Amino acid sequence: MAYSTALSHGISILLYVHGITEENCCNYLSTKVISEQLNIPVPTTVKVIRNLNNAGLTVAKEGAKGGILLAKPLAEISLLDVFLAVEPGRTLFKLHTEVAVQGMKVDAVIHKVSDRLQAAETAMQDYLRQVQLTDLLE
Repeated sequence: MAYSTALSHGISILLYVHGITEENCCNYLSTKVISEQLNIPVPTTVKVIRNLNNAGLTVAKEGAKGGILLAKPLAEISLLDVFLAVEPGRTLFKLHTEVAVQGMKVDAVIHKVSDRLQAAETAMQDYLRQVQLTDLLE
């Protein structure tokens, strides 16, 4: 199962907002500017930013001088935080279990596959949890 580009978009948006707000001292960045500068379609940018806001990684302000800012320092945001924000409720692996073949051996294989994939997902989450966005700037 392939993921959307939402994770890379989310990372790009957060790094861009961090860089610009660090230079310009906390000005809110508009979705339009972010979209143009990162070459991400506006509807995609809006969706990703909505998910980042919902996860508490960014804060939004509406109006003429509105836009988004980071809700917390970049050093406190992990790749796992971004993944969970932009892919809410999704698991890494979706297991196909509706097969016509039945029996104890089939059930055992399905169970073993499920266990292995869950272990792989846990390992991925553990790794992503260890990588802070500031690590990407070093």
